[in-house]
Amino acid sequence: MLGLLDYRGFAFSLPYHSRLFRVGPMNQVTGMVPLPAGPARSISVPHCLVCGETRLAYLFTRKEYPVCCCGRCGLLFLNPQPNDEVLGQIYSEGYFLGGDTEKDRAITDAMKAETARLYVKRLVEYMGDSRGRLLEIGCGNGHFLEAARAAGFEVHGTDVSEHSCKMTNQRLGGDFATCGDVEDLVPPAEPYDVCVMFDVIEHVRDPVRTLTLVRSFLKPNGVLFLCTPSLDSWSARLLKDRWIEFKTEHLFYFSGETIQNLLAKTGFHQVEISPNEKILTVDYIHRHFQRFPVAAVSGLLATFRCLLPGPFRRKPFRIVASGMNVLCRVGQIRPRPLVSLIVPVYNEKRTFSQMMDRLLAKDLDGMDREILLVESNSTDGTREEVEKYRNIPGVKIIYEDRPRGKGHAVRTGFQHATGDFIMIQDADLEYDVNDYDQLLEPLRNYSRAFVLGSRHSGSWKIRHFSTQPVVSWLMNLAHWWFTLMLNVACGSSLRDPFTMYKVFRRDCLHRLAFHGNRFDFDWELVIKLIRKGYQPLEIPVNYESRSFSEGKKVSFFRDPLSWFWAVVRFRCERLYPRKRAK
Repeated sequence: MLGLLDYRGFAFSLPYHSRLFRVGPMNQVTGMVPLPAGPARSISVPHCLVCGETRLAYLFTRKEYPVCCCGRCGLLFLNPQPNDEVLGQIYSEGYFLGGDTEKDRAITDAMKAETARLYVKRLVEYMGDSRGRLLEIGCGNGHFLEAARAAGFEVHGTDVSEHSCKMTNQRLGGDFATCGDVEDLVPPAEPYDVCVMFDVIEHVRDPVRTLTLVRSFLKPNGVLFLCTPSLDSWSARLLKDRWIEFKTEHLFYFSGETIQNLLAKTGFHQVEISPNEKILTVDYIHRHFQRFPVAAVSGLLATFRCLLPGPFRRKPFRIVASGMNVLCRVGQIRPRPLVSLIVPVYNEKRTFSQMMDRLLAKDLDGMDREILLVESNSTDGTREEVEKYRNIPGVKIIYEDRPRGKGHAVRTGFQHATGDFIMIQDADLEYDVNDYDQLLEPLRNYSRAFVLGSRHSGSWKIRHFSTQPVVSWLMNLAHWWFTLMLNVACGSSLRDPFTMYKVFRRDCLHRLAFHGNRFDFDWELVIKLIRKGYQPLEIPVNYESRSFSEGKKVSFFRDPLSWFWAVVRFRCERLYPRKRAK
């Protein structure tokens, strides 16, 4: 097992992408693969810059520099990293690929201009009709600024290369780009509406400090557009440690989940990630693999290029290669995180008041809370019990006119939640509120966005009905079978995806639409969050199951039949609703 995350004695392996690579021998004491020494001209990184973890696992070495993985959040980065002198030798006037002839340079220029127009189109789709002031950090030769200006933006750019700034200003016909490092910039007198950073964030020494600075340049609700190589891309999964993006000048390597952890830490939300499309030619790809050779791949590509007629080598085409587009907006940073506790309530008079007393007595160290009680017109006097908490600070009561199921009640709670984190709590006494701290900790330290409180404590049996042993056995067997179905459908390895304790950042719900009303909503929520890129961390919790005679509401026949359809529907349907054409 790579690295250990210790929660109540359970060990959890590092995120999936870290297991794509070959690793060295394990340290049997710490559970981590020790880091080797780097070259003489290097800078050590003592801890993960996103989550602060000091346990770093060595994966492999690429061009003298070790690639390591954070033992808690899974961020990959060079450690030690090349110093500024080494990086300065890499970034030169010839760093950007152009071409050997004037014709090749003209084709490359047109190719990059067309890629820039794709980026502008994606930005406009995210923003809608609004435009405004735009800053590009790392503007290169100005292709994107030119396309953005044509789309109605007021553009400005900056780059560390004097040559690039000169080319940008020539292209745009004015003083639009200034030379300097992002950390040399000062907040403008008038904040920007948009900041874009294409193939930049992986190069900076401290991504947290950089994005915090960028946030200060933007208006409230301003837009940030990043493009960066993705560990989730098909090329990374295919090439593994031979991936072409493992370069000396790339100091950090992000997956969809780790880039969102970084954005959450620096105060961005409403994150949307999509594959990065570029316009390339076979000649350009060939030059790239000659500059950054990959065993076998570079040779195969050279052979393929030789077999192509000249015009086909230079013909532009659209391709998804190794990157991701990341769009987000400036969000609110609270001094104390707010937790939204959603409690669906229906016919729970026997246990509701006791559960609420425990909930109100629970102290969330360093965090505030709001309790959202969704009461579904109970018939046993529960509504009257709920009314007693109407004037309690931090308690919101939402009344439904009729019961539509637990899933519908939770969805109603989503609509009223305002917290940074969302947690679902049943109104019975099956779960222990004292487990809250360990469930919320991975969200607080930005190591995970999605956590499940697992009822499995070593045995596959999670229900023990002393008076109904056959029912207990059947329900445990069904749980095993349906868990297997979900894991196969989603490519996951979860043990308890149907637990009620689901904890996640509220921003995980951005753009998702939910339809499940009963217990099929558990399937829908987990499947859609996994499809969106959030791999849940399972943490064991205390659990005392109640039987049907004690009020358990799951239908023994109706609900299991709906779950077969749920796994097909929610795995295959469109993840995001179509945006309405204006």
